[in-house]
Amino acid sequence: MTKLEFLNIAQAIADLAHAANPPPPERSALRELFDEPYVLPLLKIVGGLVLVIVGIRIGRWLANIERRVLLRAHVDRILAEFLRNISYAVLLALIIVSALEFSGFPTTSLLAALGAAGLAVGLALKDSLANIAAGVLLIVLRPFRVGDAVKIGGQEGVVEGVFIFQTRLHTFDNRDLTFLNSQVIAAPIFNYSQRTTRRSDITLTLAHDADIKSLFDITQKAIDADSRIIKDPPPSVSIADITDRGIVFSIQVWSDAAVMGTMRSDLLMNLQQAFAKDAIGFARFAALPAPADA
Repeated sequence: MTKLEFLNIAQAIADLAHAANPPPPERSALRELFDEPYVLPLLKIVGGLVLVIVGIRIGRWLANIERRVLLRAHVDRILAEFLRNISYAVLLALIIVSALEFSGFPTTSLLAALGAAGLAVGLALKDSLANIAAGVLLIVLRPFRVGDAVKIGGQEGVVEGVFIFQTRLHTFDNRDLTFLNSQVIAAPIFNYSQRTTRRSDITLTLAHDADIKSLFDITQKAIDADSRIIKDPPPSVSIADITDRGIVFSIQVWSDAAVMGTMRSDLLMNLQQAFAKDAIGFARFAALPAPADA
């Protein structure tokens, strides 16, 4: 065997030995970092926080899209806003649960604990749940819409919206008024905006010696002169009663709801001027005597 052949055989044996026992791969610094026991859980927690932040933005965006679609479909604005809030709350709950699952928290046991806690909280917060149920009834029954002028529990204002727990009004003297939904559903609700026309009732107490014929003629002329007063239904002018204080004169006229206040004020002013011109006097009430000392 020549020297060259011996060297070739030795090289082949060395190559076989190298192939059978390769050297361990070099470990990069990044791989060594990921092998640390605390790094991967920390990255999962950071990923869960990012999922929550991004999910909240996406959930709000989807909820707003839902509201716009409902409004374009001519769904009532209160119902659209209510459904938007419910959808956003459900999406937010799903996002939080998904983030916890991604971060490695045991969501199964957590959901079981939350279910048991939810039952206890539901019993403790039954009044709050009653407000939610009342809000659903207000959405379904729809006694008013956003922008309607209403009177609820003696308070008047314009409806701004029905929310999960409360109903908000903007009063005519520029105040914000909030009712719990359970209070709204239990109180008498007067809606001034559902009807386009309204009736004004005016009651005057005149002196006993007033000229009844002139009284009717003057009142009828004042009504006929005001174009805002609707002729159908026809106005009503009558003597409602005669008491020891005077003649109770009743006037009932109809007008558009938007001009009711100004029409009533102008009619009263015109009647007062006409009565004064024709010497038709109002009844004078004597002051009640002061109660005797006990």
